[in-house]
Amino acid sequence: MKQVLTVFLVLFASLALFAQEDMKQLKYDDMSAFRDQAGNWFLVGDVLMNPTVDIHAHEEAPEPEDTSKKKRKKKKKKNAPPPPKPKAVIYEEGTGVLLNMNNDTKKDQLLTTWEHGDMIFETEVMIPKGSNSGIYLQGRYEVQLLDSWGVKSPRYGDIGGIYRNWETEPGQIYMGKAPFTNAAFAPGVWQHLKIAFKAPRFNEQGEKIANATFVYVDLNGIRIHENLEVPLPTGGPIEKNEVAKGPLMIQGDHGPVAFRNTKYQLMESADIKLTDIKYKAWEGSFNKVAEFIDTEPLMTGELETLTFAVKDWKDKFAVQLTANLEAPADGHYKVKFDYVGAMVLKVGEKTLIDEQFSSGNQGNKVFTLDLKKGGNPLEIIYYKDWGWRPAMLGVFEANSFSRPLHSFSSYSAGAPNYSPIYVEAESTPKMLRAFYDFKGDRSQRLTHTIGVADPSGVNYIYDLTTGTPVCVWRGEFVDATSMWHNRGNGSFRPRGANRDLFTGLTVADLPTGNEAFPREMNEENGFHNKGYKIDENSSRPVFIYTLNGVSFEDHLNPADEGKSIMRTLKVIEGAAPATVKVKLAEGEEITKLETGEYSIDKKYFIQLAEGQTASIRNVDGKQELIMPLSAEASYKLIW
Repeated sequence: MKQVLTVFLVLFASLALFAQEDMKQLKYDDMSAFRDQAGNWFLVGDVLMNPTVDIHAHEEAPEPEDTSKKKRKKKKKKNAPPPPKPKAVIYEEGTGVLLNMNNDTKKDQLLTTWEHGDMIFETEVMIPKGSNSGIYLQGRYEVQLLDSWGVKSPRYGDIGGIYRNWETEPGQIYMGKAPFTNAAFAPGVWQHLKIAFKAPRFNEQGEKIANATFVYVDLNGIRIHENLEVPLPTGGPIEKNEVAKGPLMIQGDHGPVAFRNTKYQLMESADIKLTDIKYKAWEGSFNKVAEFIDTEPLMTGELETLTFAVKDWKDKFAVQLTANLEAPADGHYKVKFDYVGAMVLKVGEKTLIDEQFSSGNQGNKVFTLDLKKGGNPLEIIYYKDWGWRPAMLGVFEANSFSRPLHSFSSYSAGAPNYSPIYVEAESTPKMLRAFYDFKGDRSQRLTHTIGVADPSGVNYIYDLTTGTPVCVWRGEFVDATSMWHNRGNGSFRPRGANRDLFTGLTVADLPTGNEAFPREMNEENGFHNKGYKIDENSSRPVFIYTLNGVSFEDHLNPADEGKSIMRTLKVIEGAAPATVKVKLAEGEEITKLETGEYSIDKKYFIQLAEGQTASIRNVDGKQELIMPLSAEASYKLIW
């Protein structure tokens, strides 16, 4: 029986991609990777940017001279010159960070000495308040870099947007593409950007046959573009033509910008495929391959595309698939196998997977295969007797831009057959109790947290056992699918670019001042959770605790039009001794800025309320920012 399957999961039109090399670190120990430039680009050891100082702020003009004073016989002493204004950007000598500090005479773009076609590019970028730059793939297609902190409806000119061009001739106009959402952090913090780029394609006559494509762009862990074709160069390219390869370019004439931890991976065109696909199929419940492989199959035949679904299988079946894995040249190729059920995989004479237990197996494995030019024998034995999840067998070329080598029928069954369960913010604050995996780590699961969504778009997760906000973000609220679908596991996750803070108690009595803050609530430290109430005016939760007879409330309210959170702890009963402290932040490096804010690992900022004081201390190899509770402690979280 021959089954012809014509529905394919097509991510890319023709060619697959294989990695010619692994991710390469762009070392910032010298400038040898870049072409000569005017000197606005240079290396530094570290950089610090103030989130409150705009790079476009001008110095105040001097006051006009009072000529009437000249008529006085006695001269008054001149006033002392005003202190220098805080700088938007300060840096230390050294290497490791690439910095642009342009001016009217030094404002060159920065171009790499190497060129790229298909590429994955990954970096951390820091932008000061009001600044503007851009990364040009092949020197022609710009991903915008801009201080877009707090923008509600991002456009193509905001961070992560694909910029427009300024052509006026019909057929040459490209209007750009806004990101799906604004995933920007505050100016002065490191932001993570990852770009997967597919170069335009040309035939032998040099005619373009496929547009440049941003396979994806991720900003701070959030997907902001996917499978986006760009038909023309964007504004400000090195040339207006399109090419198979070109240099990476970073804009240097619009404003300061810094980079670190930059990596890239270059790919070249190739094509691997599965041919001469044959199958044998059995029906029944099996635990081992030996139970069916030498018996008479129910069905046999040939396939145009690899699939297990030679019949309307759900469970209680087995399929043996043989094929040739054809490579265009000798080389190393990455192939991914994604499956639910039992699996035995052989390539040539080598067994790569041998999981002969059909109840519960779930694999997502990538192998680097040493393939010879032409056909390479491949055998898959796949069977399933487990109703918990649908059958699924996917085979992908996995050299960066994954391309399926299977039919839609083989893998679509493995996709979720349910819609995700999102919880949205409403016109009043919304609260949801759940587990939270701190920093995405299951081993750091917090079991008594509550997520709070505010109509302003500011969200946070609060640990009720320690009285601590552990995570903050802006935008959409949470994905509760893993908590509510089927049996669930009780956890949710933020849907925006989130910033995890710290765990452990926020408020504690430290008799000598040298003790570490407790990690959890217990009788010894005298900390007790008394629940929460709903504020009558704002409908926001107010958390209530006691510490050794002192009762206090914890208020968290959006501030600065949704850009920050103001946290206020108020003593409502009793008197807090001077030894009671509040931990505002912890990190590897806490730095006080000229304007009074504190930078926490260059990931977020703490701004004290007027009249409040804080100090930095070293405990257990980390730094902590602490302040006394007294009657009230108040500060902003800025991220």
